[in-house]
Amino acid sequence: MKASRSFTLIEVTLGMAILILIFGVIFQLVQFSVLGANAAGQYSLRNREVSGLFALLRQLCLDLPPKSQLGLASRAGGYDLVLTNAPLAILPDSYEGLKVIELRVEKSPTGDGRVLNLVERFEFTNASTGRGRGPGETNRFLLMQDIQNLKWSVWDPRAQQELGEWTQPVKPSYLKMELVRRDGNRLLTNVGVFWIPTGLSPSGQVPVDPLTLIQPGVSSTNGGSSNSTTISAPGVVPSR
Repeated sequence: MKASRSFTLIEVTLGMAILILIFGVIFQLVQFSVLGANAAGQYSLRNREVSGLFALLRQLCLDLPPKSQLGLASRAGGYDLVLTNAPLAILPDSYEGLKVIELRVEKSPTGDGRVLNLVERFEFTNASTGRGRGPGETNRFLLMQDIQNLKWSVWDPRAQQELGEWTQPVKPSYLKMELVRRDGNRLLTNVGVFWIPTGLSPSGQVPVDPLTLIQPGVSSTNGGSSNSTTISAPGVVPSR
């Protein structure tokens, strides 16, 4: 009977080297698949954040009542969007008072970049005691991180130009947002234009309030008395 032949040391070493190479290739394929899935997930998350922000602004602009006000408040490094008496309210509606919504670009609490926050301020009044406006409540919500730059502009049909500042009691025709975010070594830019039905018409006419039949921000005289519906947002000074 012939004895069975065993593997030599060189054959065993060569087999182990081949197995190591195969497992290395498999590990790299799995690693690349995981990294690709994470990158795709991050990209999808960023797209959902931008889509959500655009949907929020579009609905806010469409639902702005005639007596609301839109302003661009000057801050260090740019302007913040300020909406007074906007329909969005996270705080209860049972209080009488002034609701102010601000979209602010602020430094990240962790110190690595800037973030976009939605700040809702509620200043209540006590009509029964006549004490006037008092301190209310404030809510702050994080909307987006990794903000490189956020630029607001509005369209004034009377001047036929886009303006980077708006402090007038009437609302512009539309609001434009240019958002720049950092994605690794790349900068991604998203631009949105949002129409304001209760703003200035293409011809520059101020819309009429369907309830009072008065143009917001325009004084009218009835029976010798003057009634003005001008509204001023905190931090926004109407132009004269």
